[in-house]
Amino acid sequence: MDRVSTSMLFDRGISSMLERQSDLSRAQMQISTGKRILTPKDDPPGAAYALDLRSTITQVEQYQSNADRARSRLELQEASLKGVDDLMPRIMELTIQGLSDTYSPVARQAIAEEMRQLNDELMALANTKDSNGEYIFAGYDADSIPFSNPADGVFAYSGDMGRRSLQISATRQVQDRENGYDVFMNIETSTGARRNIFETIHSIIAGMEADAPNSLFLDDLNLAQQHVVTTRARGGARLNTIDEQRIVNEEFMFTMQRSLSETEDLDMAEAVSRFEQDLVALQAAQQTFNMVQGLSLFNYL
Repeated sequence: MDRVSTSMLFDRGISSMLERQSDLSRAQMQISTGKRILTPKDDPPGAAYALDLRSTITQVEQYQSNADRARSRLELQEASLKGVDDLMPRIMELTIQGLSDTYSPVARQAIAEEMRQLNDELMALANTKDSNGEYIFAGYDADSIPFSNPADGVFAYSGDMGRRSLQISATRQVQDRENGYDVFMNIETSTGARRNIFETIHSIIAGMEADAPNSLFLDDLNLAQQHVVTTRARGGARLNTIDEQRIVNEEFMFTMQRSLSETEDLDMAEAVSRFEQDLVALQAAQQTFNMVQGLSLFNYL
C-alpha cells in the first residue's frame, strides 16, 4: 500500500508541476503578446466577439480602400474635364472671330486649322487613361479606346453606357466615373437635337473652311460648355460624398478597434502579478515533487 500511495503522490506531483508550468507559460505568452485571449477556450464569448469585431474592421478597411480608389478616379476625371473646360474659351473666341465680317477667307482658314488642333486635344482628353491603363471614359469596356475619328467629320464612341460604382459603406455606393457617351456624345443643341461635342466643333471648322460660318453653332458651344460644367459639378459632389463617408468610416473603425482592445488586450499589471504567483506556485510544486521523490527512494531502502 505504501508503494501505491507513494506512486500516486509521485503522479500528482508531476501533474501539479505540469499544470503550474502551463499556467506560467500562458502568463508569459500573454505578457509578450499583450493579449488576454490567446485561444478561444480562454474566453469563448470574448473570442467570438473579437472575431466579429475584426471582421467588421476588415470590411470597413475595404470600404476605405474603395473610397480611395473612387477618389483617385474622380480626381483624374476632374483633371480631364478641367482640360476640356480650359479649351472651350479659346474655341469660342475663335468662333466669334470667324463670324466677324472683317475676317477674310484666308483668316477663316487659319482659324479652322487651329480649331482642328483644339478638337484633336479634346479627343485626347476624352481618351484619358488612368495609372492602370484603363480609359476612364469608356464605361465598363475600359480596356478599349473609346473615341475615334475614322473619317473627316465622323466621330465614333466604342465604349459602353456603363456607370461604374464602388461600395464605400455597407449602405452607400458612389459612382467613380462617367461614361464617355454621357459626357461627350449626348449633348443637347440649340435646336433640341443631340450631338457630340467633336461634331459641333467640326461643323464650325467646315463653315470656316467654306467661308460660310454659322452663328447657330456658337449657341451649341455654349450648351456644350454648360454640359461639361454640370458634369464636373456631379463629380465634385461625389468627391464631397467620399470625404464625408471616409470620416464616418474612420470614426466607426476607431470605435470598433477600441472595443476590440477592451475585449482582448491584457491588463499588464494584473498579468505580471499573476505571473509572479504562477512562478511561486511552480517553485512550490517542484519542491513538493522533490520531497515525494525523496520519500519514494527512502521506501526502497
